[in-house]
Amino acid sequence: MSITDTVFIFVFLPISLVIYYMSKESLREYILLIFSLIFYACGSFRHFVLLLFSLLINVCIGWLISISRGRKKDIFLISGIIYNLSVLGYYKYTDSILNKLQQLSILDHTQEKLLLPMGLSFFAFKAISYLVDIAHDKIEAKDPVHTALYLSFFAQIQSGPLSRYNDMQKDRPVHHKPDVRVAFHCYAGGASRFMIGFQKKILIANTLSRVTAETFAVMPAHMSAAYAWLGALCYSLQLFFDFSGYSDMAIGITQMFGYRCPENFDYPYMEGSFSRFWRKWHITLGAWFRDYVYIPLGGSRVKNPRNLYRNLFIVWILTGLWHGASLNFICWGIAYFILVAFEKISGWPAKIRFPAGRILYRIFVLLSINFLWVIFRAEGIRMGLWYIGCMLGSTADAVADQRALFLLKDNLGFILAAIFLCFPVVPWVSRKTEKKPVLQIIWNFAYAGINMFLFLWAVSMIITKQNNPFLYANF
Repeated sequence: MSITDTVFIFVFLPISLVIYYMSKESLREYILLIFSLIFYACGSFRHFVLLLFSLLINVCIGWLISISRGRKKDIFLISGIIYNLSVLGYYKYTDSILNKLQQLSILDHTQEKLLLPMGLSFFAFKAISYLVDIAHDKIEAKDPVHTALYLSFFAQIQSGPLSRYNDMQKDRPVHHKPDVRVAFHCYAGGASRFMIGFQKKILIANTLSRVTAETFAVMPAHMSAAYAWLGALCYSLQLFFDFSGYSDMAIGITQMFGYRCPENFDYPYMEGSFSRFWRKWHITLGAWFRDYVYIPLGGSRVKNPRNLYRNLFIVWILTGLWHGASLNFICWGIAYFILVAFEKISGWPAKIRFPAGRILYRIFVLLSINFLWVIFRAEGIRMGLWYIGCMLGSTADAVADQRALFLLKDNLGFILAAIFLCFPVVPWVSRKTEKKPVLQIIWNFAYAGINMFLFLWAVSMIITKQNNPFLYANF
C-alpha cells in the first residue's frame, strides 16, 4: 500500500482517523501503532516480521542504554548502531557486492535479487538517532509504545522525513486538550497540506516522469542536445516534486493526528550556492548527518583546516552511500564535496561583489545541480557522463529534435507550472493578504477552491491508473 493509493486515501486513512479520535486519549497511541503495523504489513508483508523484530530490538536496547552507566552504556549503544547498520547494509548493498564479484569472475552463481524492505533506510537512521539521543540524555526511553510508533508511524515509514523522537513528543495538543476546535484545526491544516503534496506527486512528478523515462532510455545514436536537456530538466523537477510531494503528504497526515513533523524542503532551487541548496533540500537528512556524523567528528570547529575537509568528505561519501552502493552515488557525493569545499575555501558567493558575478554563479550552481542529477539518475556512471556529453555537445538528430519539440509542447503547461512552483509565490501572496481582510477572504476561498479542484483532478488520474512509485522509496 502507498499513501497515494485510493484505498489508503478513501478507506485506510479515514477509518484510522475516525477510530483514533473516537477512542479514549490513553488508547490513541496504541491504535495508531496498530494501524501503522497494518499499513506496513499491507505494503511489505514479507518484511513485516523484520519490522517487528527491529522494533523489539531497538526498544530493548534503548531501555538498556537508559538504565546503564559508563562502559555498559557505550556497549549497548554500539550494539544497537551495529544492528541497524548491519540490517541496512545487508539489504541495501549485498546485491551490488555480488554483482561486482560476478563481474570480476570471483563468483559464478547467480542469486535472487534482494527486495529492499519498505523504508529501511529511514527506519535505521531514526533508530540510530533514538539510541544516540538516549545515550546523551537528550530523551528518556520510558514509553515503548510511543517509541514503536515513532519508528513505524505509517505517515513517515516509506520515505521520511527523518523526524527525531522529540518531534513526536513536543506537539501532542489533542492528547492534552480534548477540544473539538483544536482537533479540527489540526485536521483541516493537515488535510490541506496532504492535498498539496498529493497534487505535486500525481499531477507534476508523475507527468514529468514519462518524459524522463523516455529520454534516459534512448540510445546514443538517437540522442540530440535538445532531447537530452529536456530530459535532464524534467528529471530535476520530477525528483523535487516527487520527494517534496511525499514530504508534504507525510507532514499533513502527521498533523491530522495532532503531531508535528519537521519540514524537509524549503524552495531549494531558489538558492545561489551549493551549501545553501543542501540546507534546503532533504533538510532532515542533512540535519541527521550534521548532528550524528559531522559534529561528533569535530565539525567546523577544528584547529587543523584539513580536518574540516576530512569531515566534509566523510559526510558526503556517506550521503552518497546512503542512496546506494552504485558508483553513481559515490561520484555524486564526491562531486558535492568538491563543490561545497570550494565554496568554503573561496568564500563564494558571499565574496562576489558584483551583481553580474553573483547571477553568473547562481546559473553555474543550477547547471551543476542539473548535471549531478543526471549522474544520480543514469544507469551507471558511464551512461551519466555520456548523457552530460550529449547535453554539452553539438549532437543533432532530426528525429530526436522533433520528438523533443513534441514532448515539450505536450507537457509545456506542467513544466511551466513546476518551474513556477519552485518559487515561493503562494507564501508571498499569503503574507501580502494577511493585513487586508477582504483580500485575505478572497485569497482563502480561491486557494481552497483551486486546491480542491486540483486534488480531484489528481484523484481521477489515480483512478485511471496513472501513478508511479515514489522515487525515494528506492533508497
